[in-house]
Amino acid sequence: MIVMKCPTCGRKVVWDDFQPMDVKCPGCRTDLNVRTSLKESIERRKLPSGEKIYYCLKCKAIIPRRWFIRCPKCRYWHFGPVRFHGNWPFVIGISIIYLVFALYYAIYIR
Repeated sequence: MIVMKCPTCGRKVVWDDFQPMDVKCPGCRTDLNVRTSLKESIERRKLPSGEKIYYCLKCKAIIPRRWFIRCPKCRYWHFGPVRFHGNWPFVIGISIIYLVFALYYAIYIR
């Protein structure tokens, strides 16, 4: 028996060997896949016992830390409670560096 948690409503669903691998949540009728929940439980077991488990804010996948990491499942960047998709953090960083150098040039060199 495996206990799965529905990602949309949070209700717990119990799966046993006599049910198919794709089941529906009894609360919201969302499709749940047993294989993905098995993979997540294996990933949780790989972590050391005292380590805190962090979840992706978008897809609820397990990530090793909350700061400066990209989720392997949904490819979103996490910076604490803020998340970005794609190259936005780097574009913003380069823009800030450019503005700092422009300000330095305007104040000291000119």
